[in-house]
Amino acid sequence: MFNDPCNEGLLQGYSQRSMRAPSLRLSELLRASASKSAPIELLLDSWSQVEDAVLADTGHARDDLAAASSALPPIAGAISDRRALATAVMTVAGQVCFADAAYRELFPDVADLRPLLKRARREGPLVSLVEGVAAAAFTAWIGDAEAAARWPLDPEAKAALAAGPDRLVVVVGAPSRSSELARRAARVLDLTALEARLAEALMFAPNLEVAAADAGVGRETARDALRRINAKAGVRRTPELIGRLIGVMCVAQANGEDDAALAETAFGLTPAEARVGAQIARGLTAPETAQALGLSPETVKTHMKAVLHKTGAKGAKDFARLLGEARELVAVASASESVFGEEEGGGRLRVIASLDGARRIALIDYGPYDAQPVLVFHGAAAGRRLPDGLRQALIGAGLRPIVVQRPGFGLTDPAGGDYTATAAADMAAVVERLRLRKVHLLARDTGTPSALAFAQDYPDLLDRMVLMNPHPPMHLEDQRTTFVASVQRHLLRNPDLVVAFAEFLRRQATTRLLERILFKALEAEADLRALEDPAVRQFLIRDIQAMCARSVYGFAAEHAVYANDWRPTPTAARHAGWVVAQSTGLTGHVEPSWIGVRDLRIVEIPDAGVLPQFTHPAHLAALFA
Repeated sequence: MFNDPCNEGLLQGYSQRSMRAPSLRLSELLRASASKSAPIELLLDSWSQVEDAVLADTGHARDDLAAASSALPPIAGAISDRRALATAVMTVAGQVCFADAAYRELFPDVADLRPLLKRARREGPLVSLVEGVAAAAFTAWIGDAEAAARWPLDPEAKAALAAGPDRLVVVVGAPSRSSELARRAARVLDLTALEARLAEALMFAPNLEVAAADAGVGRETARDALRRINAKAGVRRTPELIGRLIGVMCVAQANGEDDAALAETAFGLTPAEARVGAQIARGLTAPETAQALGLSPETVKTHMKAVLHKTGAKGAKDFARLLGEARELVAVASASESVFGEEEGGGRLRVIASLDGARRIALIDYGPYDAQPVLVFHGAAAGRRLPDGLRQALIGAGLRPIVVQRPGFGLTDPAGGDYTATAAADMAAVVERLRLRKVHLLARDTGTPSALAFAQDYPDLLDRMVLMNPHPPMHLEDQRTTFVASVQRHLLRNPDLVVAFAEFLRRQATTRLLERILFKALEAEADLRALEDPAVRQFLIRDIQAMCARSVYGFAAEHAVYANDWRPTPTAARHAGWVVAQSTGLTGHVEPSWIGVRDLRIVEIPDAGVLPQFTHPAHLAALFA
């Protein structure tokens, strides 16, 4: 996962070691805590011992964290939409005891799943292909009551499952069959009504001509529309477009890095066939795939023919649909905790292409479209959605809040080179794609370098800047003694730990553990009072899970900026009238002259901590008055 070129440079920096010699290595501490429900409990309960182990031997600590992560589920909490799944309860003999409406639509005639049911009963949960309506292939997860215990099944399904000892749950991933999800994908990609009809028709049509007829347009009109759709989605070819549409339809948003392994295990392909199929599904042509894999074009065609035969897919486009649906189903099935339902917070999710078309950028636009836009930064792990109080306060102040997910966070692709330059270019792309003129900026925490890079590289696009609790460069770092400050110091001083540590946390981000972390991490009384509200806790927890479900690229890259001795550039001094907002409930603020801006105004937010978006929304909106 972390051999990606996007991570080059993340591990540069220096390590600081202490002369203290711990009695145990981190691996030994982790083994000693094996009786606990999760390895992360060690960090929460015995941080001083972990700190000693890390200081004494950073290299081994990194390896120990990576080894501990490999034994954990790939996703801690997966948020899924019920409309993407179809569910049934069956006996081992294939008798259907319960089937929801989506399953009955996919399988109007009873599918013979007896071989798979018997295998799942004998070997445990499995993922495999099943044939549904119109001979279309779909991916199904099959498991017994114990394995299905974490699925939030309907009461009727639970009752059917509990009524007999030989019953199993069948969950089929089929977001492509939901017109509601197709319409959501169209809104996310800003497709017109015609483009949306064509995109939905392309899901199962054998070619563009048939899709054009299904959408009620002519062939040339469809070709022009497809070019526009591809440009908006940031893709080159139809198979890649189908994969992008499936990903947008689903909330789990798996990253697709293990597509070849998934195709091999779930579809029964050989390793060579799986590698070829994964490349074709990403939008590569046969010659491009041959070059990428070191094969001849004839071998690629032979392997792809076998892929289509074994999976029942009706072409490269249909295989991309099948692989995308399998990816999302496995992401939910592999999670420690599955949550179904719509996310709160409103706003319109958009996924746009970068200016060069090479990357995708995600944002949530809260409107109204005729108001002054303000780009609102999320934090290092949460903040991709705005609480209703802050949304209303900003809109009431005449603003149009837009939360842009920085490179590697949420659904935004990682940066391939300079992180802050890429983040700044992403914001410039948002300004152009959304046809804005100038924007305000509300940045926070470790997002400060990206905000200052935008001010430096695109000064004509920036109107007013507010930096909320900006994290200073390392040479000015404060010496706070809180748990979070201590952990962050170790990450910044030992950048080779960042990826391993972040992945270690990401794979354990279940609701229960995140609640513990939040109460331990927050120090301000206002924050702790806010956490007492179950709605606030759930909002934060779901936000963290969605932000970190795909990868830790953003978190790691942003911390590496600091670890590699980032300092603001003097060119940012051309801006005047900037505001630094400081929460008085947090200790250890560094005097903000390091930002290098003249006439910098400092505003204190009384009694606030790291959650002013919940506790002080009116104060934040007033900063732009």
